[in-house]
Amino acid sequence: MKYRHVFWAFILIGIGVLFMLNNFGVIEFGMRAFWNLWPLILVLWGISILPVKEWIKIAGLAVVLIFTIAFFDRLTSRSPWFFFHNHEFVDGNWKLDDDDEEDNFENTKDQTLTVPFDSLSRKGVLKLVAAAGNFNIQGVTSDLLTFNKTGNIGNYSLTTSDSGGVKTINLNMERSHIRHSDVNNKVDITLNETPFWNLDFDIGAAEINLDLRDYCIDTTIFNAGASSIDVKIGEKSPKTVMTFNAGASSIKVSIPKASGVEVKSESFLVSKDYEGMEKKGDGLYQTPNFNASKNKVYLRVKTAVSKIEIVRY
Repeated sequence: MKYRHVFWAFILIGIGVLFMLNNFGVIEFGMRAFWNLWPLILVLWGISILPVKEWIKIAGLAVVLIFTIAFFDRLTSRSPWFFFHNHEFVDGNWKLDDDDEEDNFENTKDQTLTVPFDSLSRKGVLKLVAAAGNFNIQGVTSDLLTFNKTGNIGNYSLTTSDSGGVKTINLNMERSHIRHSDVNNKVDITLNETPFWNLDFDIGAAEINLDLRDYCIDTTIFNAGASSIDVKIGEKSPKTVMTFNAGASSIKVSIPKASGVEVKSESFLVSKDYEGMEKKGDGLYQTPNFNASKNKVYLRVKTAVSKIEIVRY
């Protein structure tokens, strides 16, 4: 028996059994537990391409599965926040924190930031770098941007720069020491509706809710880990390009029915629901009105284990 013949079979059977046991109430296995287990697929995939004999690969598969079963409760009961227990976020990177001092909340108070509106700014670029949390964008402000953060994970630094009518806003989570499980990071952002916007999110485990119907969106890039992403797009921009680079994620994009949509996916193990779309090629889908539509939305999806849903409203 060759490893490649059983690799995907074990993956699909295992995931199906876990969800079936959840439905019967035997275990608790939801999307959060699924997100915590998705790196297991990378491990098994790595075993499959090792230049060793087939029996060694099968033995490795058995060891990994036995380990997963033995530590199932611990692997699936942790929320995305467990990483904060013994790490710190320093200059945009996570580092192991060996300091035994008590929790440091000196720099973890609620925070409000604003960027004044400049009529010379024809385009706004928002770059957000954070470890994890709940991130929301909606509504309109007379400023260029308003930012409100609540929670006990570090504050954010804000810097701006101007070049040729483009205002670039950088929001970065500052150094944080968090040693307990009661952590929270909720961010609410409101943008001005006048300029065209480019949005760039570099976030770990996150819940991202974006209602972008009031804005002119040129591009949006999501670099995320195990995330839940819910986006609503309006009709203010003739061309919107959204790129999703994520791990085990749940992605929902709501798009007006009058807009043409094209999806290009390079993902595996994807549960997809593309409402009203036709397959045009390998991983390529389009709506029937794509060529004739005034507004076009391009979705580029590169994910590991994901659920992708496109809703027309």
